[in-house]
Order: sequence, then C-alpha cells, then structure tokens
Amino acid sequence: MYIIYGKKNCGFCSRAVKLLQRNGITFTYMSMDDKHSELVELAMLYKHKTVPLVLQVVEGNTEFVGGHDDLVKRLEA
Repeated sequence: MYIIYGKKNCGFCSRAVKLLQRNGITFTYMSMDDKHSELVELAMLYKHKTVPLVLQVVEGNTEFVGGHDDLVKRLEA
C-alpha cells in the first residue's frame, strides 16, 4: 500500500496516481493544497522538497520512497 502526498496541479503527482492505478496497486492520496505547514513538515522529515512525496506501507512499517521517478524505479525492480 502506498501513500501519495501531492497537489492537484502537479503533473508528477497525477502521473504517480495513474501509475499505481494502472498497476492495480492500493494507495491513498493526500491532497496538500490547503496544508502548507504540514507539507513543509513532511518535506523536512523526509528531506524531499518537491511533491509528490511517496511512502510505502508494508506490514505496518512506513518507508519513504521518494518522488514520481523513485516510484517508477521501485515498481520496475
């Protein structure tokens, strides 16, 4: 299961969502359009300054994946 933190006018966010949908992978999309301070906190926590911020949850453990390109690489592996 993946979590995507993104913004509505972000092309990479849309691509990440479509990629998971095409592959039938379960995910939750969290819109950060009206949550600037929370987005800043996440960016600092994961040391990733752009959206989307993609996380993977496996057996209750959350792992930071990265952005769209990192998600593509993970799914290709």
